[in-house]
Amino acid sequence: MRKFLIFFIFLFTLFFLSPVSAHGYLAQLTINGKSYPGNVPGAQPTSSVIRQVSDISPVKGASNPDLNCGLSAQFAADVADANPGDELAFDWRGGDDQNWPHNTGPMLTYMTSCGSSSCTTYNSSSSKWFKIQQVARISSGGPWAQEAVMEGFPANVTLPSTLAPGNYLIRHEILGLQGAVSVGGAEFYPACSQIKVGGSQTGGPSEDELVLLPGAYSDTDPGIYDPNVYDPSASYTFPGPPVAAFAGGDASGTSVSGDASASASAAGSSSTGISGSGYFPSSSPSSNSPGSSGSSSSSSSNTQGVCKLQRRTTSSLASDVNSDLSYLVKVSNPHTHKRRRSILTGLFRDLALVYRGS
Repeated sequence: MRKFLIFFIFLFTLFFLSPVSAHGYLAQLTINGKSYPGNVPGAQPTSSVIRQVSDISPVKGASNPDLNCGLSAQFAADVADANPGDELAFDWRGGDDQNWPHNTGPMLTYMTSCGSSSCTTYNSSSSKWFKIQQVARISSGGPWAQEAVMEGFPANVTLPSTLAPGNYLIRHEILGLQGAVSVGGAEFYPACSQIKVGGSQTGGPSEDELVLLPGAYSDTDPGIYDPNVYDPSASYTFPGPPVAAFAGGDASGTSVSGDASASASAAGSSSTGISGSGYFPSSSPSSNSPGSSGSSSSSSSNTQGVCKLQRRTTSSLASDVNSDLSYLVKVSNPHTHKRRRSILTGLFRDLALVYRGS
């Protein structure tokens, strides 16, 4: 009986606790300091601007229909107001409101027009999207920008300064490449938020910068299947189209972030930086957090285990970043990993008691 209980606790920890920690969702969108909480996947929905997904698991497969806005994404009831040049912060969380669990792979941002009607009832399954931002490693040989999200920082994106007014879906995507050494191993985490852009600008994408999602990616694209993903010296090719020219790209497909010193190439060429109108600006720690809700090793054998209870410190991460690209924007989260530690501590305490026969 004692051995059975020990085995049961082990299975519970392995199969129930780990999956919850290993994936995540977009928990909050902040636009110029105003926060819009999302809904926990699968929970009873409340009013939000973020389209709720059914599960924290990733979308698998580049042709999966859920690549559009996430697993079984549902219309959201609200729309957030925004203006050209506004700063958006995407706060991603792991299961049980823990920090985002991954640190390997790029982040990409797309937009699509909902037309003359509100995005609250807009079906985007056949919509055409344009890219406004993409970020891979912060610098050559440095950590992926996604590592900052794992440390509790939001991913910041700036709306193009000449973006025409209208109703838009903005799709922020984290591409998890921790399994990308094999075809089909990439994990897609897309999330769509509903916004209405004001102003009187006239900027927009050209027809050849528009893509379907799914449709823009293939499972064998260099930026999705990447046998060298754990080699920090290897170049990286972004999947999908280049950043739209009006959003910071140019005719050659190369763009430079406004606050970054390093240039980054768009799709079709290698990159180790930031492209488009997205960046991680310097800021004081934020007081916003959702209410409900290491850099790569040079050794290919280091698979960067997900969800370790101890991480590199933020200062260590910042030291890898160019001095003129201070991108860390801290989200206050006093219980980072505490809940997970509490669960694990309780489980192993029970395991010890059972073993001693108490």
